Amino acid sequence: MKCEHTDYLELACIKGFELRVTTREGKAFTGHAKDIIYDKQKCQCLILVHNSESLCIPLEAIIELEALTSNTYFTTLRVNG
Repeated sequence: MKCEHTDYLELACIKGFELRVTTREGKAFTGHAKDIIYDKQKCQCLILVHNSESLCIPLEAIIELEALTSNTYFTTLRVNG
């Protein structure tokens, strides 16, 4: 993921944007961006929260980010493509 895309993702976490995240496997996940962390394998991951459950999505697996929260920063980002 390019640095500029990570910057948008960090902004989404700070603002608590609701996102739709699509992975390379074609799976889509929806939730509020909470944080970017390193997992036990030292991979950078997005923490997405949906219905009080946290999901850890490796940044390298993400191909698209769509902001479901209206904002002036971004709507859809194609990443890692």
